[in-house]
Amino acid sequence: MDQGKIVLSRRNTPRGELQLQRWASSEEDRPVYEIIFNGVFLMATYNERSEKALARLAVGPLKSPDHGLRVLIGGLGIGYTLRAALDCEGVQTIDVIEIEEEIVAWARGLFAKLNGNACSDNRTRIITTDLGEYLSKTRNTYDAIILDVDNGPSWLALDRNRRLYETPMLIRIKHLLNDCGVLTVWAAQECAGFQKRLEEVFGTTEMIAVRDTHSNGRCFDYFIYRARAFGNQVMPSTTC
Repeated sequence: MDQGKIVLSRRNTPRGELQLQRWASSEEDRPVYEIIFNGVFLMATYNERSEKALARLAVGPLKSPDHGLRVLIGGLGIGYTLRAALDCEGVQTIDVIEIEEEIVAWARGLFAKLNGNACSDNRTRIITTDLGEYLSKTRNTYDAIILDVDNGPSWLALDRNRRLYETPMLIRIKHLLNDCGVLTVWAAQECAGFQKRLEEVFGTTEMIAVRDTHSNGRCFDYFIYRARAFGNQVMPSTTC
């Protein structure tokens, strides 16, 4: 255990070791939690600003249809992205795909105050399964798809998640988006190759930097990739 951190939970899952830790020096009214998977950082409470921006940048450009907006979120984490999506106008349903049951339990319990009880909202449906498998098999379509898995395309928690950022899956995601639907992807690092693949599948894309302040007071920029589905034309692929 790193000095200054308290391990609150450590569980072995079929995919590896999942750990929840808290900074011992954090204030009781604003504790700092971090989720670690197989020694790889996944999520922390100090990522709130970028996690919420991830949802707002996906749902904000959409016009609410008569039936309301349908949103898919890959990865639950603290629940910040879910909360921000629920707070967007016109959202009717949100499917959250989270493979780790322990993360769902933390979001419903320990983090419920931080995420405004987002998991208990009657518009939320949490599905505990692999995101890649869900995207490959579902017949549902969405107005926005939000990927908050790993630390983005260049910093994976599981090697099998690499497929989420490759051209075949991006093509699949585009077909799951309703016309003018929006895809956003959270990343801890810039990845020019991933942005190039997005452009080939979706056309024009954006990379938006969002600054979070960590528990030690240092500021870091995180990156949100955004693309929009206009028709189904796909350009040839390249490799990162």
